[in-house]
Amino acid sequence: MRYNVAQLLKDHTGQTRHYTLREDIAALDPDIAPLSLLTGAIRMIRTTDGVLVTGDLRCSLELTCARCLEPFTLPLQFSLEEEFRPTLDIFTGASLPVAADDEAATRIDEHHELDLTEVVRQNLLLAVPPSPVCRSKCAGLCALCGKNLNEGPCTCEPVSLDPRLAVLRQLLDEDKQTDK
Repeated sequence: MRYNVAQLLKDHTGQTRHYTLREDIAALDPDIAPLSLLTGAIRMIRTTDGVLVTGDLRCSLELTCARCLEPFTLPLQFSLEEEFRPTLDIFTGASLPVAADDEAATRIDEHHELDLTEVVRQNLLLAVPPSPVCRSKCAGLCALCGKNLNEGPCTCEPVSLDPRLAVLRQLLDEDKQTDK
């Protein structure tokens, strides 16, 4: 996901370039299991300090449900917005000072190439929910036998209530009766 932005850096502030992204992201991160290519539109805008990259991207990932531990497909959509700064002046070739808050991933290299790989990886990982669920009404696993409750009830005996929590059970039962 490397783009040569030398001509864009020579242009006036506000100039734009548009690109269509269609990339295989299997090598981005070992925790990512893509089921489709990463696709979307990228827009690069010349700023006074460098190049602002924006885009809307989408792909499908294979994830494991946090409740039932079954694999499922999650379509993801996420946005990019990151400013990249050059390390060399495009006209003189002189080294430019690097700001303390500049990350290496957001620098334009000495060949005037901008690499989106790390920025895309970070945004993709942020778009994945922390506890992905295959469906909103996933029943999960039985705490005793481990049976997937989406496939039907298990044969385990109901767990007896801790006697210290009996008062709370009565409150819940009273609350259900008043709702009717």
